[in-house]
Amino acid sequence: MTSLTVGGRPAARARWRAAGGRWALSSLGVASVLVLWWVGGSATRYVPPIGEVLAELPDFLARSDTWLAVAATTQRVCWSLAAALVLGAAAAWVMRDDRFWGRVVASLTGFAIAVPSTVAALLALYLFRRDPLGVYAVVTFICFPFVATVLRQGMRELDQRVAEMGDVYRVNGLARARHVVLPQLVPYVLSATRNEYAHAWKVVVLAELFIVNSGMGYEFSHAFDRFQLTEVLLWLVLFVAVLLVGEYLVFRTIERYVLSWRVL
Repeated sequence: MTSLTVGGRPAARARWRAAGGRWALSSLGVASVLVLWWVGGSATRYVPPIGEVLAELPDFLARSDTWLAVAATTQRVCWSLAAALVLGAAAAWVMRDDRFWGRVVASLTGFAIAVPSTVAALLALYLFRRDPLGVYAVVTFICFPFVATVLRQGMRELDQRVAEMGDVYRVNGLARARHVVLPQLVPYVLSATRNEYAHAWKVVVLAELFIVNSGMGYEFSHAFDRFQLTEVLLWLVLFVAVLLVGEYLVFRTIERYVLSWRVL
């Protein structure tokens, strides 16, 4: 027991040092942005000073329409990302083999990756008019091929020795999917979800500029059209804050919990 405890101390210290280094780099990045913002606000009249934006922040956060817009955009991101994960998993399952349908789906996936988000948003505006369904369609279409690419790689790298062990113990059906396949795919699923979460936020705000009259993207565009630069920056700060909360407090917490068995 003593040797395990002593032997684990260097590993624990290394993890703490690595975490401290990541937090230091993150803090340095945030500080650099704030310094550039302060310099820009002091040197030009086109960038609202940071003090002016921070002074307006409490009233901005106290408005009910602010959180209604955040809720609308968050709902679109979550449902679109869920649809992209389902479609991406289905496409990856077909593409795992280099047969006819695998090559067909791979070609369609490559085409979807090549379509710019702006073009997809304009096409959705033409097809769906002002229907909010167009936002869901755009985000799902843009995100699912990246999910499919990551999951296909995971499916191709499944350990055949684990599959053979499942054959020996006659693990079939749902039990095989749960105990043999899914544990090996979880890191890829988490990676695809984290990456496409940030991607989905960017795409949904862009789609809201063109298609709907609600959400953070619409509010951002509305403030910009009225030349209310302070409110534009308020929406930008809130957008970044919501994105970081989802990344660090939600997804990383889930990832640490789900993959805790891998920590030695």
